[in-house]
Amino acid sequence: MADGCRRRIVLPREPHAELAAVPLVDLLGERLGFSRDTLAEIKLALVEACLNALEYGQGEVEVEVVAHADAPARLEITVTDHGAGFDVSIVPQPDLTAKLHASRKRGWGIELMRHLMDEVEVHSTPGLTRVRLVRKRKEA
Repeated sequence: MADGCRRRIVLPREPHAELAAVPLVDLLGERLGFSRDTLAEIKLALVEACLNALEYGQGEVEVEVVAHADAPARLEITVTDHGAGFDVSIVPQPDLTAKLHASRKRGWGIELMRHLMDEVEVHSTPGLTRVRLVRKRKEA
């Protein structure tokens, strides 16, 4: 596989649209030799990023998945939306005890992405939010 193999999809604004991006991770991740368990983690992080973009963004939600075969092999995912934007530095880190007793259990997305991926970058300004996720293949 040539380095930098990429796939792009624009998600429709309809229920379960985030699932349309999942096959891109399977396709490129399998080519790079990621394990099924690792691919499941990557797909969960991708779905979280897409759900946030679909809920809070406006306009098209674009997903790009790039496979880098050079060492270390890695998948790079970018989710872009065109909403109002937000300041990631003021997003509170969820408190497990408080969330378990709260009526609203949401708010885990960014923390979950950070736990599942090797790199998570969020760049957000009014009109453009871009979430970049990177997962490196662990060498045996």
